[in-house]
Amino acid sequence: MWVGFLPVLRRLRPVTTTKAVSLRNNEAVRLSVSIAVPILLAILLVAATRPAGFIAGMVVVAGVLASISITYVFVLQPLVATRASVTRRLVHAEQELLEERLDQEFRERLERALLAAEAEPAALRTGLRAVAEVMGDAEVSLLLSVPDEPRVGWQIRLNAGSLEQAVPLADTPSCSALLTSAVATSASSAALDACAHLHDPFGETSAVCIPLRLGDRTLGSVCITNAPGEVAHPTAISRAAWAVERTGVRVAEQRLQRGPSGAGHTDPITALPGAQALRHQLRDLVRTLAPFCVGIISIDEFALLATQHSAAQADEALRLLADVLCTTLRPEDLICRLDGPRFAIVLADCSAAQATAALERARESLALLLVAQEDVPFTCSAGLVESHRATSLDQIVQLAEDACSQAHHNGGNRVIVAAEQSTHSSPDQHSN
Repeated sequence: MWVGFLPVLRRLRPVTTTKAVSLRNNEAVRLSVSIAVPILLAILLVAATRPAGFIAGMVVVAGVLASISITYVFVLQPLVATRASVTRRLVHAEQELLEERLDQEFRERLERALLAAEAEPAALRTGLRAVAEVMGDAEVSLLLSVPDEPRVGWQIRLNAGSLEQAVPLADTPSCSALLTSAVATSASSAALDACAHLHDPFGETSAVCIPLRLGDRTLGSVCITNAPGEVAHPTAISRAAWAVERTGVRVAEQRLQRGPSGAGHTDPITALPGAQALRHQLRDLVRTLAPFCVGIISIDEFALLATQHSAAQADEALRLLADVLCTTLRPEDLICRLDGPRFAIVLADCSAAQATAALERARESLALLLVAQEDVPFTCSAGLVESHRATSLDQIVQLAEDACSQAHHNGGNRVIVAAEQSTHSSPDQHSN
């Protein structure tokens, strides 16, 4: 009779390992015993007592029922439970293998895409697109930090796979990811410990902020926002953090090789491209008919700084100003060193008001950085011009230089916009 249960055993057998085979053999023995013993005892009882035919039949039936009950409770039920447990483990293992394969494919695709990104904006766009792919329907943006502070000054949104124009953030709010140099998550922007830049009077959001580091410096944080309470799965957050990390590595590599094609030699002190890069960028922008701003930035009293201190201190001032410009301006903005204390910047798709706000942030960041590092204090002046104010490339640069000279003449530590002759300076300069 018990032979009829063997097909059931074959359907329920676990994974064919040595341990599983041993377990199956034990279960076969238990199955044989649970079926045969009650029936055999019933037969022996009938043979020993010799009851009437009806009673003998009932005893045998009772033995069969006992055999079935014992087999079900002590053999088949544990066997089914074991099989279900093994199946669950197999499904879980298959899911883990699938996730591992998808993760590996994602990493390989991102590495190829970052390698193909020849310019910094392209690398940042690739990194943000990778984060958006991991995070699904969430909104992704890059928040550019104020140099050496856990605050953000610009927001660049990812929209349909492209980076939107950078938008200044009022009051340079703080970001927990920059403060802790670690991933910061918040189920609601109204939470007490939520990043200040998330506070929105028009609605709540959940957020994940991931710091974007370039070596030992922080460019900003990648912010992923979603509906309140919808914080991504830890696996997705880990994958997004890896994508941001690899993006930072790629951008750092590009900054070591900074300068577009045709940019010529880089400046040995600041590692910035030179005047040739400026003309190359201006020609490209003029051909596209895109509006832009050109700025000339110069260190105030640079000759006096070099005389009173040393050439090494003067070089350090140049490097410090270059670093502040690189970390304060947008990734797509061109920054180059001209000669002496002068730098040039080109800001595409940028109005004079936006360019002025950007240079004001750079000037303020420079002052804060000098105080924090206890370096030799110095200030800088800047002249700005919008592209439509001039009719030639030479005139654009000349107008920016004239505005910078006017800023020096007016006392320094200020920004002047050409043609408008509007001045932006530190509060203590208004008394001059």
